[in-house]
Amino acid sequence: MAEVKERLRDIGSRLLVAGGATRLGRRFGDRGGSFILYGHRVREDDEGFFPSLRPGWLRDQLAYLTCHYEVIGLDTLVACIAERRPPPPRSVVLTFDDGFRDNVEEALPILDAFGVKATIFVVTGSLTDGQLPWSQRLGCVFQHAAVASFRHELFGADEVELPDVAARRRAYALARRALAVAPRVARDAAIGELERGLSVEPPRDRMMTWAHAREALAAGHGIGAHTYSHALLAQVPAAEAQWEMERSRVDLEERLGLRHASFCFPGGSTTPALRALARTLGFRSCFRPDPSRRLNRPDDVDAYSLVRMGLPNAPAVQLEAELDGPFHPLRRWTGRYARFEAR
Repeated sequence: MAEVKERLRDIGSRLLVAGGATRLGRRFGDRGGSFILYGHRVREDDEGFFPSLRPGWLRDQLAYLTCHYEVIGLDTLVACIAERRPPPPRSVVLTFDDGFRDNVEEALPILDAFGVKATIFVVTGSLTDGQLPWSQRLGCVFQHAAVASFRHELFGADEVELPDVAARRRAYALARRALAVAPRVARDAAIGELERGLSVEPPRDRMMTWAHAREALAAGHGIGAHTYSHALLAQVPAAEAQWEMERSRVDLEERLGLRHASFCFPGGSTTPALRALARTLGFRSCFRPDPSRRLNRPDDVDAYSLVRMGLPNAPAVQLEAELDGPFHPLRRWTGRYARFEAR
């Protein structure tokens, strides 16, 4: 079903672009406010059941963005919002989540070729120990399981069969849902048990290091906090959530000398209390998920309620149709918005 939806989306996007709908959108559409766009991995695979944005797609998307929009830094937009002045018209901010090494090795050279900057929100524990964010680490366990069946308390007393990719994806989804609410130590212990039981050792060379983060900063890109372990903060105990946020703030200050960095909630998992905590802890800004809103304007958001939308893991035609086509007005009219899948 997902593949059919993606195919229909691609066909619809191409028809909108070829028919001139996006050209009209650029001419007559809303020019006020800034889009904030986010991506994750920039590779050619779906390691850990985590789709990635191909480097060629990113290059084509940037060609479109730099032709029709002004790409500004997150700090520039936050300053505009804080000072209650409008950001540049038809502007976009680029961000990447998690701190994958390919962001430095693949994405930053492409960004630099177009003369634009991005902010990378890093999982600080991953930069320290090399572990994948827990949800992708878990995905790798099931994607590369070396056994055909297994037992684990997460699945009750039943034996879990893994005959094909679909079964592995289902098992992964069930385990991820159960572990999303677990405290960090218990969650990581359970994943370790699954690694041993399924004879899988996830790679530890996929994440940025602190040296990579310093390299990105030296090149003019931004670094923000994305918790210590990629916990879904609205689903874990309040004390655990606060520790995750505080530890990531301390890590950025001690390792990079960054104070008052921006913060990004993993999976968009946030609450008003958590966003207030981000302000109290000294973070400069944070985001809230709101699929009904796409543009950031001083009259609509403040620095702690910024909204973002994802870069499609698809050719540039889909980004063009999303930004300048009628998809968003149609969603507002029907009240149907894409569900956000937490990562």
